Amino acid sequence: MKKETFPYAFKVNANRVVDKDETITVKPDAAALEAIAAAYDFVRIRDLEARFTLKPYRKAGVRVVGPVLASVTQTCVVTLEPFESELKLEVDRTFEPASSRSGKIRDLNDDGEIEIDLEALDPPDLVVDGVVDLGAVICEELALSLDPFPRKPGVEFQGGETETGEEDEGEKEPSPFAALEALKSGQED
Repeated sequence: MKKETFPYAFKVNANRVVDKDETITVKPDAAALEAIAAAYDFVRIRDLEARFTLKPYRKAGVRVVGPVLASVTQTCVVTLEPFESELKLEVDRTFEPASSRSGKIRDLNDDGEIEIDLEALDPPDLVVDGVVDLGAVICEELALSLDPFPRKPGVEFQGGETETGEEDEGEKEPSPFAALEALKSGQED
C-alpha cells in the first residue's frame, strides 16, 4: 500500500479529545505555504488558516469541523495571467482507530452487489498511531476544491466554434462521413 505524503503536517493527539470540544487554529508558516503552493500548482498562497473544532466521535474517534480560509494566486488558463482568489472550504471529517472499524462490508445488498448512498456521510478516515494530521486534512481539502482550469473572473475563451456551431477561421474540412456517403452513392449507380 502506498503511503500518502503531504507538503504540510500539523499532527494532534487524537486521545486529547475525550469529553469536550476543542478549537484549534492552524496557520502554516511561510515555508509551508511555499511547499503547499508548489505541490498544488498555485503561483502563491498569501494566507492560509484553518479553524477546526475537534469533537469526540463515537468511542475513540475524532470529528474535525470548521472552515479553511485561503488567499491564493492562480494562473488563468485563458490569458496565462496570475489572478487572486479567495477560498472558503467547509470541513467535516471523522477519524476512527483501525481497531474500531467493522470488518463487515455494509454496502452489499442481498444479491452481493455494492450499493452506494450518495447522501450518506463518507466513512471515517483512520487515526494512525493515535494521531490526526490536520495538515493533511487541509492539503486534501485544497486539492479537492481546485478548479483544474482556473479562469480569471470575467475572462472567456475566444475561438473554436461560434454559436452557430461553425469554426471561426480557416477552411472547413470535409467530414469523413461525407466521403463515405460519396463512395456509397457511387456504388449504387
